[in-house]
Amino acid sequence: AGVKIAASHLTCLHEKQDLEKYTHFFADVPADRSGSRPHQALINFNDNRNATKWDRKKISKADSKSRSKGEGDGREIFKIQLAALPAGMEEVLTPMLLYNSARTTKTFIHPPSPSDKDQDDGGYFTIKAMITESGTSGALGATGGQKSYFWGRVTENKTGPNIISIDIKAGLAPTQSW
Repeated sequence: AGVKIAASHLTCLHEKQDLEKYTHFFADVPADRSGSRPHQALINFNDNRNATKWDRKKISKADSKSRSKGEGDGREIFKIQLAALPAGMEEVLTPMLLYNSARTTKTFIHPPSPSDKDQDDGGYFTIKAMITESGTSGALGATGGQKSYFWGRVTENKTGPNIISIDIKAGLAPTQSW
């Protein structure tokens, strides 16, 4: 009986350590949470409902490639984009866009509110630092912001929004072509 208790304790310890590697976000959070639209974004997620059969296979293949290093552990690769700001406004905190290659899971990561500055920021500053230190330029070059790829997983939630967990301890995932 003692072995079962020890094994159970070890499993809980591993699960806790695994959870501590991740920062968690709700899926489908809009860019504008205030109603006044301070950070409006136009995003083309390249809807593939009208895609040809070949295009769908290509999209499906790209999605499976993004899961490749997860080695069966349920992880996939997510892109997080940080918007470029005009000169003189570099310190303004804006939402970051997070999504997977199939664009089936997406959300905006918001900065902590000024009243939360003494509390945990929920991973916002850690992710922002990883992108600014090691990220690549966006499609528009240096003027289009920066992006990085992260390992993560999605936990489906039947009673509310799904939860996206981003691994902030494993380092960045390999750069993707999407």
